Amino acid sequence: MGAPAAFAPLSGDTGGADTRCEALLQSGLSDTLGTPVAFDGARIESGEWEGQALPRHCRIEGRLNPRTSPVDGREYAVAFVLRLPLEDVWNGRFVQLGGGGSNGATPTALDTLFASNTTPLLRGFAVIDTDGGHNASNADPQAGGSAAFGRDPQARRDHFFNAYDMVARTGKFLAGQFYDAPMRSYFMGCSEGGREALLMAQRFPEHFDGIASGAPQFLQPMQSLSSVRGLQILAKEARAQGLMAPDGLPAIHKVFSDGDLLLAANAIAAACDGADGLVDGLVSNFRQCSNTQVMARLRARECTGDKRANCLLPSQIETLEALHAPVRNAAGEPIYVGYPWDTGITAKSAGFRAWWLGDYAKPASNSIRLHFSSNMLRMVWSDPAEPFALDQGPSIALAYPYALRPANPAVAWPARSGDPDEAAGVAMINDDPDLDAFRARSGKLLLWAGAADATHSLYQTQGYVERLTERYGAQRDTFARFFVAPGVGHCRGGPGPDQADLLGALVDWVEQGTAPDAIVARAVAPQSYARPLCSYPAYAHYRGGPVDEASSFSCTLAEPTS
Repeated sequence: MGAPAAFAPLSGDTGGADTRCEALLQSGLSDTLGTPVAFDGARIESGEWEGQALPRHCRIEGRLNPRTSPVDGREYAVAFVLRLPLEDVWNGRFVQLGGGGSNGATPTALDTLFASNTTPLLRGFAVIDTDGGHNASNADPQAGGSAAFGRDPQARRDHFFNAYDMVARTGKFLAGQFYDAPMRSYFMGCSEGGREALLMAQRFPEHFDGIASGAPQFLQPMQSLSSVRGLQILAKEARAQGLMAPDGLPAIHKVFSDGDLLLAANAIAAACDGADGLVDGLVSNFRQCSNTQVMARLRARECTGDKRANCLLPSQIETLEALHAPVRNAAGEPIYVGYPWDTGITAKSAGFRAWWLGDYAKPASNSIRLHFSSNMLRMVWSDPAEPFALDQGPSIALAYPYALRPANPAVAWPARSGDPDEAAGVAMINDDPDLDAFRARSGKLLLWAGAADATHSLYQTQGYVERLTERYGAQRDTFARFFVAPGVGHCRGGPGPDQADLLGALVDWVEQGTAPDAIVARAVAPQSYARPLCSYPAYAHYRGGPVDEASSFSCTLAEPTS
């Protein structure tokens, strides 16, 4: 995310914009939404964002439905920040930015677009974002930390769906009042924001002309079960290796060294890298990379005796295979998909180490999954919530009985009220392939995922796209396309190309009718190169020329390998 270096309210001649900006506070938004609104100010502002001058804009902050919870006595509201560029720089478009994690962050409407290095305000978009209906003041270290909002039924509804609908209506209403001109509307998000994007296409299809959904966590309640299962596999291996942390828990962050993960990446590359026509450290043709191929290469690197730096223990290889495999419950029913084999397993930021293991050099694991899974399982997915002291989260995750949960999310995570809007197993499962209403209004959906995403599997999004194809056949391509970034982690990071103008591609599709067959993506570190991200099921195949240029690759169809 980007943060502004400085802001300064403008004084002097603003062409009457300051008056029109302040007038929005009296625009009748509360009547339009049918809920109380508390504005926290409106002013014309300029500023700087990561060394770049922001355009003059009307900044409005507010809180929708401010209230005191009858459950925990805390103050809640759906906070938003809206930035409206003045007419001389406004490009005629509005974009809503999705959140991340479990939300709860103070909105700024200046977040960097995932897969980009810019913020839409710099490009002339009117921009809005939200905290999803809860913030840091609602956290409680004795009740799951930042997930404590799960105790309040309305906060759950806001997080599940309600906040994003209200903020979309807020932003479009106020922008319409300010500009009094036609405008196109877009939604951009990754991870939780990617789920919100699919939510909009499925449940609120009237809001946006174009939607970009990256690494969407639309099965997160079930993915949380996958998380604890994987953590328990790692804990078993840590105990087998005699690896214990000072806190008394298995040192899962020591199960694989960075050198071990490099050995695994080399095995994956040896098995699958060349299937895209070029040995470059990227598995662009992921559908031609099977578990059988990779396991053969891993076993060729198996230690015949004690652990050495140039080999992997048999149990380490078994652990890797188990972490990539689909998850089933005690009845043998599928709970969550597996993960593709990708050379980005070496990534530290937003990759396998950060999500599964944690920093190797730390005394105890700081794995994201280890410290986040229990919060959601106990406080948000479960109804009623099951409060616990935050420092007990890792222990709870390592003992959580994931295999006892039903495979049907609606049965696994019901609402005590019986209201599906309060049931995580319904409202947080945003996998409905019925996009008829969105398609009927010519909406366009651009989905993307990193092949090295170690939290929300590429296979999850691929499965959703396949369901769209089953429903719409060849017509799916006319309104919904999917792009895979090899070597890229969760929304960013990894050795793959993670910088692409997805918003620009979406705008061209919506406004010019130019459907993207490929989107050029770039890697900037540790080396600079470009690759085309091809519309699924095509992949980027090397056809000759400089290997660092996207023009040296063409999009080619591939059949999957079993």
